[in-house]
Amino acid sequence: MSNSTLVSVEWLQAHLDDAKLRILDVRVADPRLPMGYRAAHIPGALPFDLNRDMYEMTPGGPRLQSPDAIAAFLSACGIANDSTIVLYDENIGPLVGSAYWLLKYLSHADADVRVLNGGWHAWTRAQAPTTQDIPQRAPTAYRAELDETQHSVAAWIQEHCARADLVLLDTRMDNEYRMGHLPGAVNLAFDAALNFETQTLKDETLLRAQFEKVGATADKEIVVYCRSGARSAHTFMVLQ
Repeated sequence: MSNSTLVSVEWLQAHLDDAKLRILDVRVADPRLPMGYRAAHIPGALPFDLNRDMYEMTPGGPRLQSPDAIAAFLSACGIANDSTIVLYDENIGPLVGSAYWLLKYLSHADADVRVLNGGWHAWTRAQAPTTQDIPQRAPTAYRAELDETQHSVAAWIQEHCARADLVLLDTRMDNEYRMGHLPGAVNLAFDAALNFETQTLKDETLLRAQFEKVGATADKEIVVYCRSGARSAHTFMVLQ
């Protein structure tokens, strides 16, 4: 993950009053923390519940809402296409990775999507300011256009999996991988990117070495997958 994508507690504190900054608290999608946002959050942050705000339930399971519905939600949050968005969850886990990927899929890639390294854990450990106030933002006119290059379908993978310049990266745990995986896939669990002691991402040198060890190098096209998309979204975020 580049330094421009990953931000520190110190950076975010220094930019809290920036007019174009929008902070999204994705902890509310974590069932272990049902009161998280209401109990306290970073000043200026709005709740971002992926399950409620981005998906709709169908007989076949959750399905991403239409671009128009998602654009309406982001507009109501005061998010514009030129906003700088900072995401955080409890530490820096699959929830924030899922939100990051989703915003890239919605073509916010041309703007500024960033992630707080260490999330809420790092913020409170640094004794940075918190609040219970819910900010009021003037609505915008967000435009959501799906970027279909940000995901692959089974037919495409079947057609291209033999390419020498393609890496299929299974981000599930080792035991899941050993029970069965896509032909030719290599395994690097999503949490290999985490420093469990500090609950932050490992430094770039260590991360690069881990990816290179399984053949996921900068000259390759990398397709990540897991079971539901959350863990692979985290690895997608790290690869940025």
